[in-house]
Amino acid sequence: MVRVIMLSPPGAGKGTHGRWLTQQTGAEHISSGDLLRAEVARGSALGRRLAEYSARGDLVPDKLILSILMPAVVAAARKTGGYVLDGFPRTMAQALRSARWGLELGLSSDAVIYLTAPEEELISRLLDRAQREGRVDDTLDVIKHRLAVFTRETEPLVDYYRDRGILLEVSTDRPEQEVRADLRDWFQARGLISPGAGDASVVSGAAGAVADEASAVASEASA
Repeated sequence: MVRVIMLSPPGAGKGTHGRWLTQQTGAEHISSGDLLRAEVARGSALGRRLAEYSARGDLVPDKLILSILMPAVVAAARKTGGYVLDGFPRTMAQALRSARWGLELGLSSDAVIYLTAPEEELISRLLDRAQREGRVDDTLDVIKHRLAVFTRETEPLVDYYRDRGILLEVSTDRPEQEVRADLRDWFQARGLISPGAGDASVVSGAAGAVADEASAVASEASA
């Protein structure tokens, strides 16, 4: 059972390396960005609210993002026993809430991967992605705002997780294979990936009675 948080500024490679980790571990990949974009695409009232935050480059409020992410984590834990969380938590309040929730339900994270790259490289990657994927929200001004928000709201989580002894800081300003080699070595040294990673079988496990917790948070957020 492997439970990982991917922590990084926009454009540093959370999605790319998070998906690779799911292949190595069998854990479920949960992307907060994918979940939010899917809700926006549905055109629901919630989706319209989320679109406003995205257009500005602002973070979704803690209460709202918890109501969206917790059911997904519950489903992942039931399916594979683990998760690779991409893009959550993003504030100290979210980190503290998710840590308490993880302790209560036996789903605490094994590792936090902090990916870094120079700001000019992040901006270049995000502008390129915006062009390739048609992301109209990734304008230069919005990108710079998102990076500033990360520095203010999310970067303090680095010391929090480092103090817990579960942080791995990795530069992604180099070839992907070098990044993956560092990740593989770190996980193997802690017994979280077997030496034969790549053919890893799906990790199994039980989530227990976690649905009530997720439903309560979702109901509270919609109130």
